Amino acid sequence: MHLSSPNPSSPVRRPAGAARVVAGALALLALTGVVPPAPSAADVVPTRSALEQAGSPTTLTLAADPAVAARGGPVSLVGRLTDSATGAGVVGALVQAETLTAEGAWVPVGGATTDASGAVAVAQTLDSSTTYRLHHGATGAPEESTSAAVTVSVAALTAELSTPAVRLGRPVTVSGVLAAGGQRALRVERRLASSWQLVTRATTAADGSYRATVTPTSTGYWRLRVVRGPRARLLAVAAPPVLDVFHLHTYAVRTRGQVRADLAEFRAVVARTYADRRGWLRGHHRFRPAAPARPGQLTVVLAQARYLPTYSWICSPAYSCQIGRNVIINETRWRTGSPSFPGTLEDYRRMVVNHETGHWLGRPHAYCPGPGRLAPVMQQQSKGMRGCRANPWPLPREIAAVS
Repeated sequence: MHLSSPNPSSPVRRPAGAARVVAGALALLALTGVVPPAPSAADVVPTRSALEQAGSPTTLTLAADPAVAARGGPVSLVGRLTDSATGAGVVGALVQAETLTAEGAWVPVGGATTDASGAVAVAQTLDSSTTYRLHHGATGAPEESTSAAVTVSVAALTAELSTPAVRLGRPVTVSGVLAAGGQRALRVERRLASSWQLVTRATTAADGSYRATVTPTSTGYWRLRVVRGPRARLLAVAAPPVLDVFHLHTYAVRTRGQVRADLAEFRAVVARTYADRRGWLRGHHRFRPAAPARPGQLTVVLAQARYLPTYSWICSPAYSCQIGRNVIINETRWRTGSPSFPGTLEDYRRMVVNHETGHWLGRPHAYCPGPGRLAPVMQQQSKGMRGCRANPWPLPREIAAVS
């Protein structure tokens, strides 16, 4: 673990045996005519052993992770011991974690040995707000050093989610700790428009911990909070990260007719397009390949051009199409693009997958909003741009329409 940049001016100290091995290797390389590249400053990590550092001043840093924690939760005290003159990390040195008592005394609560970069981490469990420091060396010794003091606070109430994203209709757990402890009533609320609406209730255990289950009823970003006390005078509030609630669609990939395009590449482009955050994913629609031999909810078909009209009279052998569960990609267009689309072939492929999938999601055709503006992905860009700029991704208003 590196907590600060090493000082490149101090070389790595190596045992004499290691130096002889390195010298021999360099001599052999010189005989063979191979010259190794010179090491960069970034490759040199300056360090000193604890034995070498004895008698020389040291510097010790400290950061607490997290700075605010749940009662009974873990805290990591992370620091780095360095030579005060050179900044080289001190390796293999004992560092003690200490806490400040009410009487103003520092008491050891744990310790650890610095690693190969001089870094150290001491784990603690937080029962109340506590002030810590790190200490190295015997009192009065030249190498003795102490870090700045850091106070870690106990959060009045914490809240976290069992997952940052959940499929519509599936449950998610909200859990945390109330510092006040005891069996106390909590509410889990969701922000809707300009007000907070009750979703469910929970009661804390004797140690203050709680768990509540929320089953989202709509897609979108769910902003939740956990509160204690009456609405007019909240005693504690905690908000977990925003929850992404999404539709999950499974799809199969098939071919129709004689297909010359690389099917593996076709599968990969479809998967990347569906997984791209610029696409329908932004509207809380996720696509996953169906299990082998399973049909999935939609079929993405790479079809020989002459087979397009067999799906419906509205499908032309000149373009791609969507009928029912089928998102049908014209194989000729896939290989060559469209002369009316001024973008790259890669963008054309993304556009046509997003366009036909947009139809599957229920979106109709859209039209160019004005010269020089980005075309909606639901515009028929294969037939012409009408003054708009080529665009393979849904516009914000198109995303909003399916969210």
